[in-house]
Amino acid sequence: MPSEKPRFNGLIEKACGNGFFSVSIELDKGNTRRVMGQLSGKMRTNNIKVVEGDKVDVELDTFDMTKCRIIYRKK
Repeated sequence: MPSEKPRFNGLIEKACGNGFFSVSIELDKGNTRRVMGQLSGKMRTNNIKVVEGDKVDVELDTFDMTKCRIIYRKK
């Protein structure tokens, strides 16, 4: 059974092209980190658009903590 990936709230800062986004995530109060993220398969399949300033939920990669997958766009 696969292990749970860490989930965080994030903010889209910049669309970098080729489906990648620069995302600022808040690890805890006042401690933020910038990671590169791309849309999950369900978001791509359902044509969910993400633009700068959107609040999103992300899953961090367990091997490389500088990459993430955008799994949900908040309204």
